[in-house]
Formats: sequence, C-alpha cells, structure tokens
Amino acid sequence: MLPESVRQHGQIERPVAPGGVAWGPVAPPLRLGEQLAARMAELIEHGEFSEGDRLPAEVELADRFGVSRPVIREALSRLRLTGAIVSRKGSGSYVQKRADLAPRTMDAVGFGPVNSLAEVRKCYEFRMGLEGEAAYYAAQNRTPEMLIIMREALERMETATAQGKVGMSADLEFHIAVARASGNEFFEAVMQSMRTPIEFAINLGRSLSLTRPREHLRIIQTEHVVMIDAIEARDKDAARLAMRTHIQNACSRVFEGPGDKGRGA
Repeated sequence: MLPESVRQHGQIERPVAPGGVAWGPVAPPLRLGEQLAARMAELIEHGEFSEGDRLPAEVELADRFGVSRPVIREALSRLRLTGAIVSRKGSGSYVQKRADLAPRTMDAVGFGPVNSLAEVRKCYEFRMGLEGEAAYYAAQNRTPEMLIIMREALERMETATAQGKVGMSADLEFHIAVARASGNEFFEAVMQSMRTPIEFAINLGRSLSLTRPREHLRIIQTEHVVMIDAIEARDKDAARLAMRTHIQNACSRVFEGPGDKGRGA
C-alpha cells in the first residue's frame, strides 16, 4: 500500500458560522516534518511497518510521500526521539515498537525565523539556562533507550565531521534528546517551539566551523561527548556544567571566532 502524499492531510475541519467564517482555536501550523512523523507513526500503528521491520531508504520514502529528503530526515529524527524507530549504523532505521508512537504536539506558540544576530545571541543566552537544567534532570532521569538515541546522534555528528558536512540535524536531535531524557515534557516542548531559531544558530555555528581547521570540529564533538558521559554517569552537576559550557562556547565561536583557549570551532 502506497501512502498518499502527506501534503494532502493534517488539516482539521472547523465548524463554519453563517457567512462562511470558521470558528475555533487558532494553532500554529505544524511543520511538514512533524506532519510526516505523525503519518508514519499511524502507518506503523496500523501494521504498514511492523515491529522489527527495516524502513525503506530515504529516497524511497521521499518518493512515496512526495516530500524532500530533508523532510524525511526530520520525520525520522522525531520518530527516533519518541522511541518508535532505532537507527543501526550502516544498516538503516528499524521499527522498535508500536505502542505510544504518535509524536507529541504542543499547544504553544512557535518562534519564527531569526531576524538579527542580536536574536541569535539572545537564543544562546536563553538556551544556556534552559538546556543546562534539562541536562541536570536528564542525568537524574535518563533511560537506557534515551542514551542510545543520544549516542546515535553523536555518531551521526561524527560521520558529518569526517565528511566535512554541517551535521545540523544530528546536533539538534542530540539536544532535543537531552531535553526529552529530563523526564519533564516542558523542557522538550520549549525546545520544539524554539526549533526554528535553534536550527538557524546550530547551522550558522557549524557552517562557520567548516571554514576553520578540523581541530575545531573535534572540539565541538568533544563537548558533546563530555555531556553524554556526565548524563550516563548520572552526574547532574557535571551534566549541567557541560551543557552550559558547550552553549556558551558555541555562542563565542559565532561572535568571537577562534580563541586562545581552543574554543573557536
């Protein structure tokens, strides 16, 4: 069975008052990747993809759903974060379970595109507090499954580094996984609502790093390793410090460039 294009779905009909005006709450539009993740979760739940099955390759999924490969990657990222699928290095993505698959949506206002470098700096400043605390609680509440997701994202960042690619989606997936591992859905909800400015900041920082010596990319990778090691060790204070240090360094890398302390990826 070939699913219909995801673009044809996801719209909820609202009651229409006399005169043709629709009544009902106004919600921010779902990203295409979020719509596709929900659609794929439904297909898994209804047996289109069974537990243990290997999902089709990205190019085939893109063709079947009528979307681009970046949209496929975002949807797969969301499904990994819910635990619906698991990636195996060099093999692909596999269905991990069928229960509780639908990615959660948020009744929150999403942030739009970044309009200035001042907003980029503010985004970093806010993330230091938010993600530092998320990492603290992730060290307390993380599960083996969430550690696997973080490690997989780390591996994809490693691959991107080796290939001289930006690796933005894997980096973002890592940070959202930390928020989800906190066990507090508010951390993840805020991260998801900030997805657009965070993507911009990560893409900017990692793109700049590609113009600098390879050692700077290694520094970024090491910062993520320190974070996940602290979370795995359940060292809450170290996890918080590692996350705050990483985000502060990321901000410095964008606005100050390479520094004497090796922070300039």
